[in-house]
Amino acid sequence: MSATMELESLLQQARKSLKDRDLQQATELYEQVLEQAPGSIPAHEGLATAAFVRQDYDRAIEIYRQVLKLAPRRAEPLITIGAVQNRKGEFQQATKTLRQALGKNRKSAEAYYNLGIAHKGLNQLSMAVSAYREAIRLAPEMAEAYLNLANVYTEMSNIQQAIAQYRRALELRPDFERAKRGLENAQNIAQQAKQSASPFGRLVSVEEVKTARSEEPTRTLTPQERFDDRLAVHGISKEMERVAMTVLNQLRDELEPALRSLAHEIMQNDGRYSFIDEFGVFQRAFASFRQAVARLEDSSDKLRAHEELMRP
Repeated sequence: MSATMELESLLQQARKSLKDRDLQQATELYEQVLEQAPGSIPAHEGLATAAFVRQDYDRAIEIYRQVLKLAPRRAEPLITIGAVQNRKGEFQQATKTLRQALGKNRKSAEAYYNLGIAHKGLNQLSMAVSAYREAIRLAPEMAEAYLNLANVYTEMSNIQQAIAQYRRALELRPDFERAKRGLENAQNIAQQAKQSASPFGRLVSVEEVKTARSEEPTRTLTPQERFDDRLAVHGISKEMERVAMTVLNQLRDELEPALRSLAHEIMQNDGRYSFIDEFGVFQRAFASFRQAVARLEDSSDKLRAHEELMRP
């Protein structure tokens, strides 16, 4: 038997042992391959996988760094290191590693998927959404990405989006138990919110409202006072409507695009691109948005002040 055939035979035996969860045997076989062929990438990767299954994460990372030295242009070793760092809870380090991976391969759905996990671990929910959506764009059949995206939407209280993503995950994998449980939980939240909502769209206690009304002092307004009251409320309401539309438009047309662009550049950054300009655009959009919100708060204060003025 030739040396090449012998090495291939050892690799096949090692893969079978790894599949059967005989980690000690698999490790020994992969090490035998490396004794004869120190540059064997499949042996290194198999050895790292065995370490990962044993939950020896530091050893797994060490071996994958050796793979990276053997194949410096490949993104896969960095993606795997980032995934292991996520498993260790080293989310900040994982984001750096995965951005390096994306510098080598910008079309890796796995890199974006693991980047979503890292951002979620850092509680950077909007950036996690962007990462998962990019993973889905690149790999529309990745059910786990839909599940994780739905989980983030649930945490953000965006229940309708969560339900849609859970359903998409189940379309791809009808037996996906975690997606089933997530969908059931999201639907329960939506149902509870619907049952608790008043006709005016706010969560209120009907009994509390009745009690408050019965205890609220009242007085009879003169015809002129009623006219002035209606006129004042109408004017303030119109002002609030205009400012609210400004807030909505700025959020949709300026702040959200700026934030998405900034998040995209941060994730795509490979050390050669400076995202200072994008951050400046975001800062200006955010400052403008805050000013509009402040005007909306001023209008609300005017309405409250008018209500106090009309009290007995």
